[in-house]
Amino acid sequence: MTFLKRFCSIFVFALLLLPLTNCTPAPDPYPFDKTYRHTPAQFVDVASDSGLDFQHAAFRWGMSGDPVAMMGGGVCWLDYDNDGWQDLYVVNSYSLDEAGRWQSETGTLPLSTLYRNVEGRFEDVGEASGAAWPVRGNGCATADFDQNGFTDLYITTSRVNLLLWNNGDGTFTEGGSEAAVDPYGWQTAISIGDVNGDGWLDLFLAGYVDINNQIEGGTMGFPNTHYGIRDLFYVSNGRDENGRVTFREVGEIVGLETADFEYGLGSVLSDMDNDGDLDLFVANDTNPNRLYRNDPIIDDPEGIGFRFVEMVNSVAVDDMNSGMGVAAADYDNNGGPDIFITNMGHQYHSVYQHRPDFGFTNVSQVGFGVTDFGVDWTGWGTSWGDFDNDSDLDLFVSHGAIPVVDLVADREFAHLYENGTAQQNAGQFTDGTMISGLADGQPALGRGSAMADFDNDGDLDIAQATIGGELVLWRNETATGNWLVLDFESAVPGVKVKATLPNGATIYRELLAGSSYLAADEQRIHLGLGGYTNIESLEIRWLDGSVVERFDIVPNQTLRIDKP
Repeated sequence: MTFLKRFCSIFVFALLLLPLTNCTPAPDPYPFDKTYRHTPAQFVDVASDSGLDFQHAAFRWGMSGDPVAMMGGGVCWLDYDNDGWQDLYVVNSYSLDEAGRWQSETGTLPLSTLYRNVEGRFEDVGEASGAAWPVRGNGCATADFDQNGFTDLYITTSRVNLLLWNNGDGTFTEGGSEAAVDPYGWQTAISIGDVNGDGWLDLFLAGYVDINNQIEGGTMGFPNTHYGIRDLFYVSNGRDENGRVTFREVGEIVGLETADFEYGLGSVLSDMDNDGDLDLFVANDTNPNRLYRNDPIIDDPEGIGFRFVEMVNSVAVDDMNSGMGVAAADYDNNGGPDIFITNMGHQYHSVYQHRPDFGFTNVSQVGFGVTDFGVDWTGWGTSWGDFDNDSDLDLFVSHGAIPVVDLVADREFAHLYENGTAQQNAGQFTDGTMISGLADGQPALGRGSAMADFDNDGDLDIAQATIGGELVLWRNETATGNWLVLDFESAVPGVKVKATLPNGATIYRELLAGSSYLAADEQRIHLGLGGYTNIESLEIRWLDGSVVERFDIVPNQTLRIDKP
């Protein structure tokens, strides 16, 4: 064989071998744990085991037709001592018929109280901290109103509301009157945010019922047997010359209801139209819900800086069901918050899916995936949260009958609805109540509820208030799914987070202060990540335009975010 023939033979043979010697696996397109398998969220009630011995005081010795006691109280998560563990405030109430008996048999009226979280176990510090108050309470919400670095508490009652200033030394001082936020009357929901962009947190209060002013000949049943009371909006004046933070009530001026007062029970301040300021949604009981767009005013003669413009008709969220609790979050990851409202009895729960043109589509009956969604259940507290850590938002709903005629027979199960987006079933939900453990054991006469990772294990837990019964603490025992928690130097409502995963998918979250029903979730942002072992980028954006970016973030940690 000539040299040329031999060379050609070797060359051809080498070419034939080339594909065989170059068949190593291609690199993964993005970092993902191939051993990850999605498992549904699992919950266990650990209230008594963790030291939460709270029992709601209404109807302790018998039933009565007291509507304030029937509506129940809320729960609020806050880290009041800045130790990195979420503490819990629980609002109490009692029926007027039993007030004298409470005084004679116990020497005091029932107290709302604060539980300090000591590495996952709770101790009652209400009286020692000055946070225990004998009120017929309704809602609570938390925020740092005076910007001293410690979270304050606001509480609505059937008479006079309370503002508990956090002194930063483990104690609180009540200062509602001094701050001019102590209206008389039955307010319920609380939502907090810097609505006019001046750097100070403002306060919305939903008005409910004028319990002393009945409608003559009213036949529709409570609350329509009584006149409503006006929604209130307080803008912060900032600090005065004495260093005190005060407020000014401007509800009528900025465009809230001025006549035919409706029965507000739920509210949320959220940037609904993605224009960089906070809008207001109010859920009304048996009246149309309201959505107010925030329109800034540069040279405002009133010195407020904005007006609320009623948008409910144009955006079609004005159903007249028995609106109670509200949750707003982007469950379909299209960049805009979707709205969920709990209703009662024969009514569907309401789901309004956000559209890019700042409109909403009602998907309660078609498009959400759950047949007869909420029918035969009366809903109250609610939260969107990634309870199974698979990267999409699930939905928790607290249930309990109204009116209350029997503390046992009127109990109902809380429900969990699982989002199928991470399992390639985009925007479709299934009822996961049975497999989640929420239907194990006894149901509860549920009311307010709020979520937080109280044991700092990377998944979201839920506190649920009840009428006349024990507090429920649903500990989440989800075993799979990576996660990331964002803890803010100053938790400012309205902060938005955009997380980009290595495959280009995005997750959107917004920090809210006051939503659900008479309740407030923790002031941290939780991201479930499923099997993703890396976050490509995080964009954290404040309402004033400040932006912080982080890249190549390792999951399963709490990340501290400081505002620039």
